[in-house]
Amino acid sequence: MGGAGGTSSPEGRRMVMCGVIHPREATCEQYFVGEVGREWGRAVALYGPLNVVMTLLTRSPARLLAAPLRTLRSLLLSTLRSSAFLTLYCTSGYYTQCALRRLAGRDARWMYYVNGLVAGAAVMVESPGRRLELGLYCLPRAVESFWNCGVQWGWWRNVPGGEAIYFSIATGVLMALYQMDTETIPPGYRKVLYRLFGVN
Repeated sequence: MGGAGGTSSPEGRRMVMCGVIHPREATCEQYFVGEVGREWGRAVALYGPLNVVMTLLTRSPARLLAAPLRTLRSLLLSTLRSSAFLTLYCTSGYYTQCALRRLAGRDARWMYYVNGLVAGAAVMVESPGRRLELGLYCLPRAVESFWNCGVQWGWWRNVPGGEAIYFSIATGVLMALYQMDTETIPPGYRKVLYRLFGVN
């Protein structure tokens, strides 16, 4: 991003990271607008089939046939809402960094913390039930990132095959809950487990 205007043209480029993120766009805003459209298309392509599959897995054929229009409406709203979340999450994650660099005139570590908070706030677009699911999805990534940082900083040594170990532990905890306290598992996941393993 060159100069105070925020361009990423080769001549006089000042913000290297802006040039890395959007080397072909002249400004951060131009990239942001284009990325909204691109990310929306990717999000719909992801959540559309995913919601169809989850609907078929978690609802009985009799229930689907009893209220097809209601099911279709719920499916469309869920897809639009989740797509809006993912689009806002990704685009704000990119653009917040550009905006903060331009305001401060430099790159700094604190900007990435703010960027994480702004992008993470996009989860409020989702329904309350989905927020918990997204949090559980992100938790392993956070644990993995923390572990890798600890290895890099010399806090502990890397464990070969560690991913398989914590995956096995997590699966064991899930199956223990399924056997001992099924009601603690979110309904959507519980219905999938019922279909895979039967009702205890």
